[in-house]
Amino acid sequence: MKLISALAAGVHAVAALVTPAIAQQTMTVTDDAGREVVVPAHPQRVVSQNDNRLTLPLLELGVPLVGSAGRIDAGGKPYLRAVPDLLGIDFDTADFEFVGTYNELDYEAIAALEPDLIVTMLEDQVEQLSIIAPTLVIDPNQYPVKEGMRRIADVTGTTDAYEALAAAYERKLETVSHFIPEPGDITVSVTFSFPAGEDVYVYNDLGALTVALSDLGLQLPALAREMDARSMPISPEVWPETDGDFVINFYGTTPEDGPEQVRAGLDHYLEGWCGFLHACREGQYLFFPYASYGYSFGALGLNLDLLTTHIAGRDFVPFEEGGA
Repeated sequence: MKLISALAAGVHAVAALVTPAIAQQTMTVTDDAGREVVVPAHPQRVVSQNDNRLTLPLLELGVPLVGSAGRIDAGGKPYLRAVPDLLGIDFDTADFEFVGTYNELDYEAIAALEPDLIVTMLEDQVEQLSIIAPTLVIDPNQYPVKEGMRRIADVTGTTDAYEALAAAYERKLETVSHFIPEPGDITVSVTFSFPAGEDVYVYNDLGALTVALSDLGLQLPALAREMDARSMPISPEVWPETDGDFVINFYGTTPEDGPEQVRAGLDHYLEGWCGFLHACREGQYLFFPYASYGYSFGALGLNLDLLTTHIAGRDFVPFEEGGA
């Protein structure tokens, strides 16, 4: 508790710096933990606790960040997941600072940045963060991407930016929808596995990808549609039930988790797996970049492009449920 005491001792100095901005215009927000919090109506110094789920949409909405959590690679270097791929921003080029990993924040570094708003997904961080600045618990996992983006826009005073992004996405969706004339007849399964090959998961909700699938009218397989949870680990015996006209798996951005490595992990999980999945046998098993899992309109647009590229205007062998 020494860190909390130290931060509490200096909270008046921090408050003196941020109170004038708050005093000009504030609003009361009920966050996802059910707390009512007074926050700046247009915050100017924001710290984000999660890169893919918070930093990415905050940046896309034009929210001025001074700090963001990130991840640490094998060489000990901080990096941002999905943000560089979709926005071209990493810690080497960003005008905000690395403030630790999402579950191990550097509270002293955050306090030194003198934020006027902190956004976190984790309720158990609120006590310490609230000493530094008004803190909101916003968990995008509770919302589909567009609704979650709207939620973030509402609490950061960026609804105009949201409306512009949403309108641009709808225009693109209208354009590409004509390229897949009977999407309801096409099943696309969404799975996730890692190079280690320890598990395979099937999803009915995986960020921007499953939203774009739904917007285009493409169908998930019956197993995914009937799941109560967002995801489920599958055994080798159940794996064929996730099959479809197309199956999508993800790959990462490092040499250790590229498409080849992920496929090798599937070979480790079950030798000969490709032979009994229709999508793989027919060359319809797809690898999408991790950024397509991102939480932003940019990720939604990327998925429209990827799905159009792989599905529209091509001959493919339809999957027959219950077939060999």
